[in-house]
Amino acid sequence: MFTPIDLETMVFRRGLRGYRTKEVQEFMRKLTVDYERLYKENIELREQLEEKMEVIKTYQQMEETLRNTLCQAQGTAEEIKAAAEKQAEIILAEAQNRSEQMKLKVREEIQAELQQLANLKQQVDLFRIQFTGFLKSLIEMAEHQLDLDGIWEHMQELSRGGKAEGRAEAAATAEKPSILESTGL
Repeated sequence: MFTPIDLETMVFRRGLRGYRTKEVQEFMRKLTVDYERLYKENIELREQLEEKMEVIKTYQQMEETLRNTLCQAQGTAEEIKAAAEKQAEIILAEAQNRSEQMKLKVREEIQAELQQLANLKQQVDLFRIQFTGFLKSLIEMAEHQLDLDGIWEHMQELSRGGKAEGRAEAAATAEKPSILESTGL
């Protein structure tokens, strides 16, 4: 490609019937001026193009960086999501385990309370039997001691002179266990 200096220094040989020198030189001068202007514009446009290419290259690098960052962010988000889901599963499993343990503990407590209630019922039944026996023995004792006919007869025998027999009978009665002692009360 010619430069403006090449056009200015261009020398044509003269021939026999050549062109008019002034017209050729004037044309060459105009051509050189226009060419120089176009040449400078071309250089400026190339420089602008290079600058724009650098900007595009920077933008492409930024785009690549953003793309990589986005991929990493997506990967991280998926990892976080998976970790959160796993953590949620662990928490749920622990909650279910605690729930089962609490149910088992409540069942055991209910079973212990039922056993204690059964023991109390046995004690009440035993007390009722013993108390009923005690009351029966009290009734029997009251019937024996309130047997006025027997007491009257006994008194008459004693007054008739059976003092010796009365003492022997009193000693025999003392040796017999009382009704209270026989019931265990």
